[in-house]
Amino acid sequence: MKKSLIALAAVAATTAFAQSSVTISGQLDAGFSSIKAGDDSTANTMNTGIHGASRLRFVGVEDLGGGNKANFWLEMQPNLQTGATSADLFNRGAWLGASGGWGELRLGRQGTNTIGAICTIDQHGCYSGFYGGGILFSGQAAPGVTGAGWMLANPTRGGTQAASTVGASADSTRYVKAIRYSLPTLVQGLSVNATQAFGTTATATAGAAGNSMGFDATYANGPLAVVFAYQKADADAGKDQTGKLTTLGATYDLGMAKLGAGLQQETAAGTAVAFTKGESYALTATVPMGALTPYIKFGEHKYSGGTLGSVTNAKIANVGVRYALSKRSLVYADYVNNSAGVTGAAQKSMTSIGLQHSF
Repeated sequence: MKKSLIALAAVAATTAFAQSSVTISGQLDAGFSSIKAGDDSTANTMNTGIHGASRLRFVGVEDLGGGNKANFWLEMQPNLQTGATSADLFNRGAWLGASGGWGELRLGRQGTNTIGAICTIDQHGCYSGFYGGGILFSGQAAPGVTGAGWMLANPTRGGTQAASTVGASADSTRYVKAIRYSLPTLVQGLSVNATQAFGTTATATAGAAGNSMGFDATYANGPLAVVFAYQKADADAGKDQTGKLTTLGATYDLGMAKLGAGLQQETAAGTAVAFTKGESYALTATVPMGALTPYIKFGEHKYSGGTLGSVTNAKIANVGVRYALSKRSLVYADYVNNSAGVTGAAQKSMTSIGLQHSF
């Protein structure tokens, strides 16, 4: 249940203040997971965020009149294992913006143009699989290592910017220092967004170094939804590696089942890049049966060119089932396997059973 806090509602509040509100909502996810590595070692643990990250968000809206609004979004990621949050308090989103008949403007940390397209193809908002990444991840290894990535939300500049590790050199799913503009509805069912992000890496210290830009479009009409996204990442300061990421996909609702498919290509250029091309595809299907929803996801990712040569780093099969206990709570069982010859400590498979609650 969403709980509204009336912000700035005091005795001296003006009419505009009386129309301001902050809404608290989120999702909590926890359960048991068994993770098998490429060396056949197994780790069993109580885990959190294994079918989608736990999150706590604060969303504010003020009616400015004339159809215009001021908006903000602050979202954090609590860890139910320890009670801690991520090192960056609002790592899942921190932006301020305005909206109206002219469209919407957001300034701050927010999801990339690509992630929305991928999570549409995924059908679960990029849940399930390895640590709730859905088709977005196939484990947490660095680019070029077996198990590194399936579909990506940011260009990796040929593996020089980590795709699945949020660290000093990269952010895997979000833009920072970003300005995003969303067009108003011009054609029913069509939404278009464009973003410019400044210095998305810690090494971007001068000029336009490390800047990113992207745009995406979604067209939904009846049972069909088509998505497209494109992103371009400039070289970091003092470096020459650049990257581009293109994603195309669709979902179709047959009634008895909903099918999804997507293709993605990453190209890179520069000195000593691990690869010059990365290619992936994903197929998804959900079969709603009342409160029970089985699902299956399948696909692969491969590299070519650069220092890696030709490598298939991910062949993913993900199956599972969700059972709705209510409109806000569900239980799930999930299994994901990467059969691309995983070795060492990289994750080969993961079995999860857990509970998720939205509020």
